[in-house]
Amino acid sequence: MKIGYLKNLGRHELEQAAAKWQALHENEKVELEPVGFDEIETMVQDGEVDAVLVNSRNTIYQTLASYAVSDIGLLALVQAGNFNKYQQTIELDDLKNVPCIMVASVAEEKSEYHYLKDILKIENDLLAVETLGEAILMVESGSGYLIMNERTASHVDDDQVQKLFLLRKGKQLREKYVLLAKPDDSQVAEFSKILRENIN
Repeated sequence: MKIGYLKNLGRHELEQAAAKWQALHENEKVELEPVGFDEIETMVQDGEVDAVLVNSRNTIYQTLASYAVSDIGLLALVQAGNFNKYQQTIELDDLKNVPCIMVASVAEEKSEYHYLKDILKIENDLLAVETLGEAILMVESGSGYLIMNERTASHVDDDQVQKLFLLRKGKQLREKYVLLAKPDDSQVAEFSKILRENIN
């Protein structure tokens, strides 16, 4: 089985779920492959991947089924020292004068822009960088803030970066994780359950 994933989601939880799957299905290997957002539907339809893990984009796929995996809180990664070190949350309005950093290759910029502007409704200026490493350096220097979900942000271990749960008018911003696959794929349905247990 081949599972694709959007690069900015990371693959840690997928690797754990793949190991559990392989323990249950001895002769079946799970391969993980990073994919670009714009190629998802074609890759699933052409059988290049069995499913793709994505975060909520509100894109309607006429030909794909969606298997819910998780609903995860979003964090703002900001330069440490700018806010009270015991602070746990931040309102989007408190960041309105700070650029939001977008991690995307040139090919991915359009879909990431859509996600930040249209789905999350981020009104800040966007600064595009190609790698997470560049984005973290920009956060450290105070050049902008980065939005990550709490699963992927847990892998950023940097005392110059403060992580704050992101709120809009007191309500926490969240994103959904789903596996997209062909309809009625029993293997993907089973894998999505394993992944859901692993993440939640």
